[in-house]
Amino acid sequence: MQIWKEEKLLLVLTLSSIHQGIVARDGESEKQHAECGIYLAPSTIPGAGLGMYAGNREYKHEDIITDGDLMVPIFELDWHNGHLTYNFLWDEYTWAASMFWGTEEELDDTGLISVASFGMGAAVNCMLPLVNVGDAGTEDDYYADLIGLDNAGLSSHSPGIGAFTPYHGRPMEARKEIPKGQELYVSYGEEYFESRDSYSFVPLKEHYQEADRIIESFQDFTASLPDLSQSAREDLWRVVGNESFWNSRIFHALPDTLEEAVRSLETGGTAMKHYNASIRSLDWLEENGECMDNIKDGISTIPDAGRGAFARRFIRKGQVVSPAPLIHLPSRNVLTMFDGEVVMSNEGDENYMVMRDPMKPNHEQLLLNYCFGHRDSTLLLCPYGYLSALINHSQKEPNAKIAWSKKSLIGHPEWFDEPLKEWGGRTTAGLALDFVALRDIEESEEILIDYGDEWEEAWQQHVKNFKPPRKKYIPAFELNRMADLQVKTLSEYDYRSEGVLVFCRRHHVIHFGLDMEEADEWEGYEDEPHFRLGIYPCRPVERRDDDSYNVELIAKEYANVYDMDLWPHHDVVSHILFNVPRDIFYFLDEPVHRDHHQTWSFRHDMRIPDAMFPEAWKNRAAYKLKKEEMEKGSHESDSSNDGDVDNQSGSEL
Repeated sequence: MQIWKEEKLLLVLTLSSIHQGIVARDGESEKQHAECGIYLAPSTIPGAGLGMYAGNREYKHEDIITDGDLMVPIFELDWHNGHLTYNFLWDEYTWAASMFWGTEEELDDTGLISVASFGMGAAVNCMLPLVNVGDAGTEDDYYADLIGLDNAGLSSHSPGIGAFTPYHGRPMEARKEIPKGQELYVSYGEEYFESRDSYSFVPLKEHYQEADRIIESFQDFTASLPDLSQSAREDLWRVVGNESFWNSRIFHALPDTLEEAVRSLETGGTAMKHYNASIRSLDWLEENGECMDNIKDGISTIPDAGRGAFARRFIRKGQVVSPAPLIHLPSRNVLTMFDGEVVMSNEGDENYMVMRDPMKPNHEQLLLNYCFGHRDSTLLLCPYGYLSALINHSQKEPNAKIAWSKKSLIGHPEWFDEPLKEWGGRTTAGLALDFVALRDIEESEEILIDYGDEWEEAWQQHVKNFKPPRKKYIPAFELNRMADLQVKTLSEYDYRSEGVLVFCRRHHVIHFGLDMEEADEWEGYEDEPHFRLGIYPCRPVERRDDDSYNVELIAKEYANVYDMDLWPHHDVVSHILFNVPRDIFYFLDEPVHRDHHQTWSFRHDMRIPDAMFPEAWKNRAAYKLKKEEMEKGSHESDSSNDGDVDNQSGSEL
């Protein structure tokens, strides 16, 4: 029997070798196997869908794994949806805005913002005991520009301004050594699992510790019974490990067998019991997954497009450029934004509410630009993955296309045949598509697909009608990087007129006249963002010949954006500083003043080709009416026909 097994193994290895030679006869497949640094494949966590894996290299502690993650802010979703129940699967994937530098200037309250982070921020799973990746840097680096925040060189005169996120380059690093083929895990935090009933079985740190104590106690107890047989010990362990004795989290932390329980104490405890299973061979990843890091980010070659995706290495025709799992939104209306109406308090004080006006939709969430849709359906499919969100549009010269992924990456293939109402509310993702090369793509060539005729028409109309509404506007995050900027004095230009606030840096303020104690007690400085940045409200009133400035420090507490409209208040000058350097100035954007907040910024979903889009998903009323009319007409004109015309009509829709 052993000889037969060895012969069978030899046969399998031989056939595998032949197969690999056929697949890689041009050398490119083997080359990709050797070069791929990150894979997307089915997760080792049961029921978790897809996951990301280390590829052809091992990572050491603090090695940067990815540094190009895009981040798209999502604003006041509950308010814009009237605080009603709605389906938004992105809630399972988004991050708190307070984690990211610059978001405190988006709204008055960052708690009303969530952030979609398309790469590791969405595609990486969490297994708390095995967390091996995380954001680079520490909390002290919050304001250290670790995350890119810019408009990719576009000015306020570009029709593309506000149509893409300025947040990019989120760096993720190894938190421990990561071997080749190991699944990557990020920490969602224990609160994520505690706040969701569907994860009530997931063990947390305390439950693994309790499981270790149970095993140790079991070992001590059975050691006091030397005559107890091994089979009796195993039977006793099955009793101890019975689910009825423990809460669900502890039960799932306990090993299934006594052998596994004993081994766990020798290999780091129960928290490490899934370590070996978290590692896949590169052959397995190549067969069951797709390479994710064929692309890198950069400034797009397409006018007004912002950032783009470029080939990291040669990509042959027909090869998957990048796989992209899909987050489904059954109703695109969830991304509609509305105007508001100020409602004053009945008590005659300054309290008020801003009420959503459901009759005044005025824009769409920026996330819409990163999703695929179809004219005949309310469905949006939002791809996530490593940098695929950067892939731009070219109708004339696309070098890639979208196609449904292979079966191993699609968790619910049955959805293709089911109406949207049957699966659109599911709280797990189940679809994926690939960006596929239409021709050979050279290294460093930009990846481009065709977003569809409807997108192209909408974009050309936007370009034709675009008139720069803020010709002098430069966002604060750009101003702060302009070392040679000649700051305008108040008589030359009021930055606040276009939503930019001017501040003076603390160390310069103290150096040029304000003592430390007075600076710490100064009104307005207690506001946390200003405190952490070390800045005070000020305004330049005179620029001198030597490029120094005279500035006025303003003593006031900044109100929120609605307060500014309702109760304008005058600046009160508390101090004047003379001959201060240009470096004293620091700029912040007022809430809702950045380009992507403006209702004139371009919005349109990318379009899935008709040939790809399942008939079962077409649920828009206009489409259904058209279909019914066509079917009715074909029945009336061909009532004697055997049904071929009906079938033909259906296939043409």
